[in-house]
Formats: sequence, C-alpha cells, structure tokens
Amino acid sequence: MEGQHVDIENLISRSGPFAQEGFQPDTENNRALHQFLLKDSRVLVIGAGGLGCELLKDLALVGFTNIEVIDMDTIDYSNLNRQFLFRPADVGKSKAEVAAKFVNNRVPGVNVVAHCAKIQDFDGDFYQNFHVVVAGLDSVKARRWLNQMLVSLVSKETDDDGDELDDWDSSTIIPLIDGGTEGFKGQSRVIFPHKTPCFECLLDLFPEDPLNFPMCTVAVTPRQPEHCIAWAMMFAWPKAKGQDTKIDGDDPDHVSWLFQSAEARAKEFNISGVTYKLTQGVVKRIIPAIASTNAVIAAACSNEAFKICTQSSQYLKNYMMYNGGEGLYTSTVNYEKNPNCLVCGTQGVPLDFNREATLQELIDFLKNDTQRFDAIKDPSLVRITDQGSDKLYMTGFLAKQLAPNLAKKLHTMLEEGDTITITDRTDKNINYIVKLHFKGGEPSAGAADAAQ
Repeated sequence: MEGQHVDIENLISRSGPFAQEGFQPDTENNRALHQFLLKDSRVLVIGAGGLGCELLKDLALVGFTNIEVIDMDTIDYSNLNRQFLFRPADVGKSKAEVAAKFVNNRVPGVNVVAHCAKIQDFDGDFYQNFHVVVAGLDSVKARRWLNQMLVSLVSKETDDDGDELDDWDSSTIIPLIDGGTEGFKGQSRVIFPHKTPCFECLLDLFPEDPLNFPMCTVAVTPRQPEHCIAWAMMFAWPKAKGQDTKIDGDDPDHVSWLFQSAEARAKEFNISGVTYKLTQGVVKRIIPAIASTNAVIAAACSNEAFKICTQSSQYLKNYMMYNGGEGLYTSTVNYEKNPNCLVCGTQGVPLDFNREATLQELIDFLKNDTQRFDAIKDPSLVRITDQGSDKLYMTGFLAKQLAPNLAKKLHTMLEEGDTITITDRTDKNINYIVKLHFKGGEPSAGAADAAQ
C-alpha cells in the first residue's frame, strides 16, 4: 500500500544523536535498511495471548513483514476481553493460527506464519533462522528453556586455522526481547546471549509465588478467602477424592466442588469473598491480566526489536520496569552478568557434594533439584579441563560404554573445583555449568544426603 511505511522511512533515512555506531541511513540510491526491515528480517514471536496479540500487531505496524508465531493453546471465552485479535466465533481454535490470519488480513504485505505447538518441539536449526526473538510468555519455565536454547546457539569466533578464540561470534547471537505483565505491572528486557545478562542470570528478580501460603495458616487460622480455597485443595480434596486424583482447573465440576468446600470453610471463620472465579484463579494460579499493561509492554518490546534490527537508535540496556498501579512510573536498570550463572556463566554455579557419593547419586540429585536445574531428565556430564574434556557419562550410543562410571565415587573421577557441563537433549539443548566442591568424607546414604 502506497505510503504505508512513510513514517518508518523517515526514521531510517536520517541519522540522529541516539543512533547506534555503524548506523548507515538509507539514501535515495541505497535502500539497504528498507530492504532488510521490510523484506529480509525474520522475527519470531513466542506466545499469542494477551501480550502476543499486541506484539504481532505492533511488529507488523513498525515494518516487519516476515513474522512467525508459536503458541500451543486454543482460544477460550475468558481470553476475549483482552486478546483483541480473537472473536467469539474463534473459541476453540488455535491462538497462533487465528492471530496470524487476522494480522495477515489487516496489514498489507505482512506474512505471519503460525505454529500451533510447544517451543520445545523445535530444534536449534529452527531458531537460527531468526534475527530476533520476542517472547510474550507467562511461564518462567518456558522462558528458561527458550533462554537456554538461544544461549546454546552462540559459538566462539575462530581464527584462520579454525581454532577457537576468546570472543563470541556476534553473527551467532540471536537477541531475545522478553516481555511480561502482572496486573498493572510489567517489564521488558533485552538479552544478547553471552554479551548481556541472560534470563537465568536474573532469575532471582522474580518474586516468590504469591499463592504459596504458610501451611499453618491454611490448616489452622485462615484469614483470607484464598486461604480457604488452598485448604480445600490441600486437605478437603485429597480426603474426599483420594491422593491420586489430580485437580483439573479447566474442569467445571472440580472447580465447583472446591468452591463449595472453600465457601463452607470460609463461613466457619467468618471470611467473605470466596467466589467461583476466585477459586478458579487460585487453582490455575491466574494473575489478572490488564489490556492496557499488555499494550504498553508490547509497544516497548516492539520498539526494541525495531531499534536492534535497524540500529537507528540505542537499544535498552537492559531492563525496563513499568508500574501503572498508581499513576505511571517506569525505570531502567543496567544489570550485570552473573559469572556463576548456570546457563551463560563462565565459572559455573558452585555445587557442594559429598566426595564419597557416586556419579549416579549426583545425577539423581540433578534430576530432583528442579528449582535450580529445571527440566533435567536424562543428562550427559562432561568434565572440562585445561587440556580438553572428559566424558563422565553420556546418553545415547555411549551410555553402555560409560555405564560403569555410574557406580564410581566422585573423588575417583573428579578433583576439587572441577567444572562440569550438563546437557540434556530430552527437551532439546538444555545446558548447565557447575563447579563441583567436595564436602565430607563419610560414605553417602543417597542423593538427599549428598548435597547441601
């Protein structure tokens, strides 16, 4: 459409005080930026929910034409109040497919390709196709996986003989723009794997789960309607339905039963406010989403994608926080990399373990410590030394050959302070780095006793 990108071309055809070093504005005879932004650049959007719908719209309107979106969910009636690309007739359909079709029909020249799938269904070759990834996820676990994937794709520069150098190869770095909202609050961050703090580096920024209540409060002295709902889930349900019957937050019968139990509990303690909607929110751990917050954060993320791909302005360094609860407030923070980061750290996260424990006990511990080592299912362990690397245990065709190592004690294969890389291909490209420190000298009774 003629004149569709006139505002964008005004931005990329002239320089300014905030342009990045190396920015070359378009001229009448050289339209390189125009060609790259409107034709060649490829953007991947993760999520087509409240934030994802806004991202797809904004990215299309700032000139990106080759966009792909991944979302495994289908549209529910509850989505319609804020996920504006959907209509009542779309309920039950794929979010990714409906959102892509809507944007393609509305913005001339844009081609949004939909993938109704999990992000784990795609390998590194898929993610390497994109110049930038913009995430609108509501799951910390999914963000950690995506972060690990993009970090794993970065490789070191090499000299003319093919030997690795100390610097990271910028051509293998795919920027990740991460957006998130929670009620009236939101954040956006720009991550250049191995160059800036990755998602794992700043994992401690996330607050504790607000729906994790003290057990004594839930069981003995509830004060809030949420305490009564938690009691129904933790005590009433297992007693009535059995320990093996899982609660399904999408099953109206399950939610209704919990609502009635929680309501009865609330009456005993003169607590008001237990409703069906609140019960469903606690069961599914739903934090209310607000359309205006999604719009602000999506605009910020899309703006960063435009700046990164055109170099027309300095990008965010590296975290922006937004709070619209009382007025409007934003702030930016330039966080630093964590050298002990599990994913991108060069030193490895310290791990204290009994020197008399076996390699099998270490592997069992890694699988069970889901707070730090999320998603490990079938790991391979390699010891990194100045001389190279030693395989401790590998899955796949080497598993049988290295199986005898599983019964060996750690101190017979490792030394104090050794660095170990842990990879897990079960969910594709899970990578961790740990620095092992020995403790104790008594034989271990198991993985539970082996680690602090």
